[in-house]
Amino acid sequence: MVCNERGMALVSVVLILTVLLSMAYIFTEKVWQSTRQGANAAIREQVFWAAQAGIEAARQQLAANYAGSGGWQTYLTVDTLQTYPAVPAWVTEVNGLAVEIYLRDNPDGDGDAGKDNDLKIFVLARARGLRGAEAMVESLCGFDISATAGYGPAAGSGGSQSHLSDEPVSIYGIAD
Repeated sequence: MVCNERGMALVSVVLILTVLLSMAYIFTEKVWQSTRQGANAAIREQVFWAAQAGIEAARQQLAANYAGSGGWQTYLTVDTLQTYPAVPAWVTEVNGLAVEIYLRDNPDGDGDAGKDNDLKIFVLARARGLRGAEAMVESLCGFDISATAGYGPAAGSGGSQSHLSDEPVSIYGIAD
């Protein structure tokens, strides 16, 4: 009987070691998973803010190039009344990430996607990062007509009205 008891001690030690090693593996896997999730969240956040910065860069470029682009007509595609074109209008870089900028006219009642008549335009910024992270941010951008004295629908009935693209951009404000 003494022999059987020594064998049971060996089996007990092996079982305890197996349980302890299994628990160590599970805890290690949980730590790795948590670390990966944290890194992925940081990448997704970086990509989102890059797309947001792309919208702001697009606002600046649209404001600076309004007159030179014929009232954004060179940016707008005739075939894209309700959808964005397949090719971006331009690509900008934000913190090492490429941000694609897509433009389309908003439904302003004229039925012509190639011509803007209400000084508002949809801007879509798409940024891609590591591990397949992607963010798209859309904004309806344009000039604040109410802040533009003497031009467009906000103008009074008296006085002459000229086309907004003939005036310097500094006289009207940019708004969502």
